[in-house]
Amino acid sequence: MRILFTPAGDTDPVRGFRDGAILHILRHYPPVDKVILFLTREMEKKEKETHCYTKGIASISTDIEVNIIWSGITEPQKYEPLVKIQEAFDEAYRSHPEDTEWLLNISSGTPQIKIVMSLLALDYERTKAIQVGTPEGGSNKDNHPTQNDDLETMIVCNEDANPNAPNRCSEPKLHLLKKHSLNRQITSLVNNYEYAGALQLVKQNSTLFSENTKKLLQHAVYRRDLMWKEANKVIASYQGSPLIQNPDDFSEYFQVMEMRQRKKQYPEFIVKLSPVLMNLGLKYMDVIPGFQLSRCGQERNHIFFLDRNKMNDNYPGLVAYMETALGKTLRSDYLYFNNIVMICEYLQSHDLKNDATHDQVTKIFGKLRLVEERTRNLVAHEITNLSDKKIKELTTQSLQNRQGIPGGLDAKAIMTLLHEAVRLIRGRDIRWTYDDLNDKIINSLGENS
Repeated sequence: MRILFTPAGDTDPVRGFRDGAILHILRHYPPVDKVILFLTREMEKKEKETHCYTKGIASISTDIEVNIIWSGITEPQKYEPLVKIQEAFDEAYRSHPEDTEWLLNISSGTPQIKIVMSLLALDYERTKAIQVGTPEGGSNKDNHPTQNDDLETMIVCNEDANPNAPNRCSEPKLHLLKKHSLNRQITSLVNNYEYAGALQLVKQNSTLFSENTKKLLQHAVYRRDLMWKEANKVIASYQGSPLIQNPDDFSEYFQVMEMRQRKKQYPEFIVKLSPVLMNLGLKYMDVIPGFQLSRCGQERNHIFFLDRNKMNDNYPGLVAYMETALGKTLRSDYLYFNNIVMICEYLQSHDLKNDATHDQVTKIFGKLRLVEERTRNLVAHEITNLSDKKIKELTTQSLQNRQGIPGGLDAKAIMTLLHEAVRLIRGRDIRWTYDDLNDKIINSLGENS
């Protein structure tokens, strides 16, 4: 089904023995099954007195169904009452089959009506905006509207009925205006790492964007969801440059945690802190000079268990140190980050007391352990809005027991410590790559669809 949704203007249905926009569209876009005619108060009066619009439409084809919307609008030069056009079209659009093709006349009515009609063409799928030029090729303001007594003559003697008459219809590329607006929205979403929202906009307007844009956004969504291998299956490089350099599970997880910090999603940031600390701690255990974690226990099902007997045999004094720090007996149990920190502290005062790197790592670990201890339970067991200010308060040194960090740590300071630990332990920092990815996504918006 093809429907023409159209307002009416002074040039309709005919003027100067030539088609107005309504008739010209019907003439050059056959077959049209239905016309939905939106009339303001002034045009309602014309139709009621002369049936000019229905007669004009019938002159093209008597098979066209005509539905008239009597809007009662008296000031079509103002935008506020023109909301009725949007409401009328939305109701019509939803009440017709999904395969209906909609023609929208953007040449009849006041300038304000034409703009509203153009916006409808931008907002709805399956619409085609049609502009009709004047016979003069310019303004037709000197060509006076058809009078009631010469309507019949103009219809009968309509020059546009001649098969050789020119087609004045055109389909302006309004999508370029829409794409400009969408580009701004998508750019804002991407710069805020809201990839799913940006992808949804692109999918809803798929004809306006390139496959690269869709793939890059899907890549970003997968990476944000810690599925970097799936992301690379969608697209691994753009313009000859790989999207992920030196990928591994830890670096991707680390960056997603940093994303939470940058987006001020502090509960999610804190939740991701413990796995990162544990990974860094285990990695450091592997590179500590002269130390072997395997001499402190054994790994079962990818989980390391401490064995106090092995620790006593291989590192005399370590168990006693840890029990003093814990204030209780050390059990043969899981290896926690807290245990790792205590091992580092023991080595700091014994085997590695002159090792500057170990001293630096141990101090960083100590601060991060405090962050984890002070914030973890709050996030895990309480319904609370964990703010940056709250994190800083929780990690600030207490005046009563002198435990904590002078001045406290906010989320950005925590990330700074984590980056420093990564450099010391892994030998190189984890580079923040999401802004590079954002630049590539935004650059792809300029590609042709």
